[in-house]
Amino acid sequence: METNNVNLNFVNKMYRYMKNGMDIELFMAKFDISYSELTGLIELCNLYGKEISIQEQNNKYTFKKNKSKSPITTKIDIDDSSLRQTEICVVSDTHFGNIHNQLHLLNDVYQEAYNRGIDTVLHVGDLVDGNYPNRPENPRQQFLHGFDEQVGYVVDMYPKIEGMKTYYILGSHDETHYKNGQATVNDWVSRCRDDMIYLGQDTGQISINDVKIVLDHPGGGSAQSLSYKPQKRIETLESRTKPKLLLIGHYHKSYAFSYRNVECIIVPCLCDKTQFQQKQGLSNVLGAYFIDMYSDKNGNIQYFQPEEILFDKKDIWDEQGKDKRKVKKLEIKNTYY
Repeated sequence: METNNVNLNFVNKMYRYMKNGMDIELFMAKFDISYSELTGLIELCNLYGKEISIQEQNNKYTFKKNKSKSPITTKIDIDDSSLRQTEICVVSDTHFGNIHNQLHLLNDVYQEAYNRGIDTVLHVGDLVDGNYPNRPENPRQQFLHGFDEQVGYVVDMYPKIEGMKTYYILGSHDETHYKNGQATVNDWVSRCRDDMIYLGQDTGQISINDVKIVLDHPGGGSAQSLSYKPQKRIETLESRTKPKLLLIGHYHKSYAFSYRNVECIIVPCLCDKTQFQQKQGLSNVLGAYFIDMYSDKNGNIQYFQPEEILFDKKDIWDEQGKDKRKVKKLEIKNTYY
């Protein structure tokens, strides 16, 4: 079977639903498929490097995910050998210090990036939760208070994998520390972590294989249509200044689309819904993106495959400060890079 003839989005979606240890009977009932159809789906997953099998556990047949320690090979066939492949991971809005931050999910994302052989992660702002004196509820919503505690947590606990770099911008929450006392998050993070590279406040730019990528952390709320504000953002850019890929944080939503020859992704967050969001009736999407793209020598994207990774409610730790007490730093040395 030719893997490039299969809808990769469908395979990725089904693989995410196949939870490790999940009863296969529940999965087949949920999607109304037969056992033979299930085995075919597992075969497709394995063809794409997503290793999964069926095992017997407690007199039940369950899924077993086998994470490879070697990079996943190319998933598609590209005829033009002159094109260059780029694989990156994108995260945003970790809000370290908030009682709802989900460090263990960030670790899961980085572990998966390592398993895939990815060496570049882009973080689209709001690294920490910041400090808002005008919000009386703010201290109760944090288990880390002030600049020292929050930035120290980033330095000590942010995932560190040898050979992997994280390029990041700062958002409005990060900037509150500067507004309150001229303390710069980027100065201390980049000084203490040589694997974390600062690109700018609110916006930043990076070129990977000559593909121009802009990271953007806007202000204000999202529109009813998820694409409306990003489209307006793209429309303000002159043709010669437009990026090939625009990554947008802040909204805590997830959406990917193409507009005016720009690939655009609204990046989900890695912090559970806060009290402020509850009061405002705002939705909150947790997840990340893995991007596989091919570009020509001029940096033009010829093939673009964004893979959305979303987390379910059961993946979230809602016990206050549990991340601080329970999660160990993800640190991997002596990798294959």
